[in-house]
Amino acid sequence: MSDKFNTEQLVRTRLGDAELTPSPETWKGILRKLRWRQFLRFNPGKFNIYYAGVILLAGTGLALMLIGDEAGPEPLELQDEIVISSPQEVNTGESSIEPGTVKKDEEISKPIQASEAQPISKVEPSSELDAESIASIPEVALKIEAENALVKTNVSPLIIEPNVEKVPITYFASSVQTGCAPLEVRFVNHSVNATSYKWTFGTGEESDQQDPVYIFKEAGRYTVTLTAENHGGKATVSRRMIEVLPQPVADFQIEEGMEGTDNHVVLNLLNYSSSASSYSWCLKDEKSTNCSQWSSLEFQPSIKLNQITPDSRSVQLQVVSDNGCRDTATVDLPLRVETSDVKIKFATAFSPNPSGPGDGSFSPQSKRIDLFHPVYVEIPVEYRMRVFTRRGELVFETQEVFQGWDGYVHQEQAAGDVYVWMVEGRWANGQPFSYHGDVTLVRNQYW
Repeated sequence: MSDKFNTEQLVRTRLGDAELTPSPETWKGILRKLRWRQFLRFNPGKFNIYYAGVILLAGTGLALMLIGDEAGPEPLELQDEIVISSPQEVNTGESSIEPGTVKKDEEISKPIQASEAQPISKVEPSSELDAESIASIPEVALKIEAENALVKTNVSPLIIEPNVEKVPITYFASSVQTGCAPLEVRFVNHSVNATSYKWTFGTGEESDQQDPVYIFKEAGRYTVTLTAENHGGKATVSRRMIEVLPQPVADFQIEEGMEGTDNHVVLNLLNYSSSASSYSWCLKDEKSTNCSQWSSLEFQPSIKLNQITPDSRSVQLQVVSDNGCRDTATVDLPLRVETSDVKIKFATAFSPNPSGPGDGSFSPQSKRIDLFHPVYVEIPVEYRMRVFTRRGELVFETQEVFQGWDGYVHQEQAAGDVYVWMVEGRWANGQPFSYHGDVTLVRNQYW
């Protein structure tokens, strides 16, 4: 450290305030480095590398523009229709082209001066041509080639590719997608770009209608397919699933009988329905439009005769399945009442036992179809029943309350026919009664 200090001190002492002047070459080098550093440093007040870059870019753009102008416009290539509508005739030597017309498949050439060549452009049709003439002008392409001061004009039909057929877009909707059998479905066709249609319903049946209506009779899941096709034979397909739910079946019979020991005669409703989960019964009036006062939701109810009104004509059963499908059955009443205060009624038909006659007795709880016997709401204290043929011959008579006619006369089965009956007696309150009517005897050897 001391040596270094002494050397430096010695140099300073020797130089003192002496002025050092560099050589001219050294000084030029120093100035050159300073100017280069100033040129590279950004200074808005002095010309530097940034201003030089802007000038260079501007010059390049200007040069490109000048080169483009010297190259001249691109050759004219017309692809649209060319319609010559000048009222003057265009001479091309041996041939001519009249206004609004172009000769097909013909090449016309004529040596002309370059100054005589005029650009041909698309112009509007003259007013002298009507719409029909304009529509009939063929489409042409005009190509101009310059070679050795010869302008050659080629006139030929424009080759236009035929319109490409658009691919059909197939789509359709249905009035319902799920329902109970038999299910009627209306299909609405929303397809476009198609000229023919083919429907398949998943049942083996087909249709070519545009908007068909189809009835699915059986329960199941069906795939409905629509194929739409255009003129070119291109076709697309759309599918939709239709689900047909099983239909319940309403079925029942009416059977006459007695209930308990209160002597109230009833009509038993025997339910034979299938695939149902709920049941709704009611009495229908003569016009079968309204239910009377009686109704029931039981599976197998009974109707008392005093619940039947004079307007009652039938019993209706409506059944509903778990999936909401419904079915209805209606059976006519086996008897009718004239007033609401009915105490005794008779069936309108019966079928004797073909095995032979019997004593005709029955009990209030019995359910006999082989006997013609009364149905009681109230049991009378006096009773007499007689049965006649239509010619007035007496075939049966009894005074027993629980005895009916078995359909036999003198141990022989009576002929199948309509018979007239008459009943008279007295109720427990002392009121007399008298009824009459007819009954049909139905012979059935397989009974």
